Amino acid sequence: MFRSEELRRSLYYFFYLPLWSLGIKNRIIENRILKILKTEVHLLREGTRQLLSYKNPQKGPEESEVEEIVYKSLMVKITRDSDAYSCLGMKKRRMKRYFRIEGIENLEECFNRGRPLIILTGHYGSFFIPPIFFWYLGYPVYPVARSVDRSPATPLSTRIYLTLNYKFAERRFPARYIYTNFSGFIDRTVIEVMRNKKILWTAIDIPERLYPYKRIPVKLFGRPSSLPAGIVQWGIKKRALFTTAWCRINISGGSTVRVITIDKEIDNDHPEEVLQIYADRLTDRVFNEPWQWMGLPIVSQYEERQE
Repeated sequence: MFRSEELRRSLYYFFYLPLWSLGIKNRIIENRILKILKTEVHLLREGTRQLLSYKNPQKGPEESEVEEIVYKSLMVKITRDSDAYSCLGMKKRRMKRYFRIEGIENLEECFNRGRPLIILTGHYGSFFIPPIFFWYLGYPVYPVARSVDRSPATPLSTRIYLTLNYKFAERRFPARYIYTNFSGFIDRTVIEVMRNKKILWTAIDIPERLYPYKRIPVKLFGRPSSLPAGIVQWGIKKRALFTTAWCRINISGGSTVRVITIDKEIDNDHPEEVLQIYADRLTDRVFNEPWQWMGLPIVSQYEERQE
């Protein structure tokens, strides 16, 4: 059984995802990939039902809507995962093929103020690769990423894939990831980034079960929850500006575009207020396009009892 599962993972990571990134997509390949991902379908269904109940407590979710969201979620996941290979073709002359940007004036306004900038995003759409596009636009954006878990708890094929994902992406922007982990460690390169008034790109929509450190209570999806506050508290001490941005995957027919939307500055210097504004913006995004959010299968983990 173990060998069978590892073989399926390897086929997904190292055969089907490269094909997908090259645009080789047909019904046969799609069905084979969906068969490999079938164990995720149950979690997606349960998460979708839970999220829809948060959005509209007075109305039970319709199964046709649930199935549509599940299918779209799988298509976004496959595309996001295949970006480990797609990023290799993201050269300057081809950027418009891969990206579209909205709200660039919001980024310009923040960057031109000559202070460090922290862009708070979520595990939403294709959240790892926007810094590639930002660097070609002339903005030094450093993504914060979780380091690869080298323990036996992570399957070998997954470890290899994640390592390649980071290495391939780093070939496309003149920086490297700032690595963190779920024990609270963060690469000290972050200090240099702040000192030189550059930009951090970090996803903080992490449930307490995965990261229990330095959290502040918020309302998320209309429910009591909390979010990690360390990067926000530290950024405020460094006089950083904050905004939010999202990179949704827009799949239309045979074309795929990653649409980066940059919101207006969060005009507040209180950690609890910054995090609540972020939580409100994330809620709006996820309620509007739940299939873009990687946290959908574990949405129930974000709700917390607060005394």
